[in-house]
Amino acid sequence: MISIIIATYNRAAYIAETLSAIQNQTYGDFECIIIDDGSTDHTDEIVEEFVNNDERFIYLQRPESVPKGANFSRNYGYTLSKGDYVKFFDSDDVMLPHHLETSMKYLKEGNYDFVVGDCINFNETGLLERPYEIDRTTAELTAMRFADFKTAWITNDLLVKREYADKISFLAGLKDQATEYQYNIKLLLLTENGFLINEILTHRRIHDQGIVEMAKKDMNVFKATTADNFLATVDFFKNSGTIEMNRWMLASQLQLNYELASSRVMPEKIWKTTSLLVKFFGMKGFLYPLAIAVTFATGKGYAIMKYIRS
Repeated sequence: MISIIIATYNRAAYIAETLSAIQNQTYGDFECIIIDDGSTDHTDEIVEEFVNNDERFIYLQRPESVPKGANFSRNYGYTLSKGDYVKFFDSDDVMLPHHLETSMKYLKEGNYDFVVGDCINFNETGLLERPYEIDRTTAELTAMRFADFKTAWITNDLLVKREYADKISFLAGLKDQATEYQYNIKLLLLTENGFLINEILTHRRIHDQGIVEMAKKDMNVFKATTADNFLATVDFFKNSGTIEMNRWMLASQLQLNYELASSRVMPEKIWKTTSLLVKFFGMKGFLYPLAIAVTFATGKGYAIMKYIRS
């Protein structure tokens, strides 16, 4: 059985289409666990129609003992799941009818630990671009290649065996509530025995209420969100990830923080960043607070930043 886990919040406008597409999958051996993160619209009325008519759907409100946030809800939903295979899915996106069947076919026939479908963005005007335009026939399945975006996928794309899903979870509490970035790096450090399915299996909805789209409306918010994700990921993998991977993410975070400081936006978590820079770049990491201060005041701290990450 496949466990499909969905965290939702105020998605009354979209979730019926999401759940209908799951209900009509050509592969029917699944449970779909929906965790509501405290919706204030009529999401509950819509979801309960599916629950009342199809025992494969389970709907629960996030308990008070679980902190608010999509990734806390995902992790909580996972603790309730029973399937041998696991798929997290977003409550505003749409599975194509053969999504589960195709994923299971490749996973079982290739004896893989995980498989990854492809997806394409869409909005009210029709289909758009793919989220990641990579060559899926040549992309390498390694933690480093995922970290530097040479290989990439979104939450919806992944189907993973439970024995590996048991060993990882979503890192909650970040500005970027998706954080499939660190989740998939964890997976790839456990196993590289996966396969990229070169076929569109999901339509990913783009709308103004999407977290990434809202951040992109203010590029400083988007940069701060991305920098926070890099920092949290390095902090998590500082003792388990490769030096190359952690140095690359820190260098990328420095570039983003330089751009923020140049725009007179003070980056957050300066001392945590400094400690990680010292760990991976040596004593010159202590220059980071000075570099930020100079950049914030004059816009001319790039030379120091470049030296730190050299």
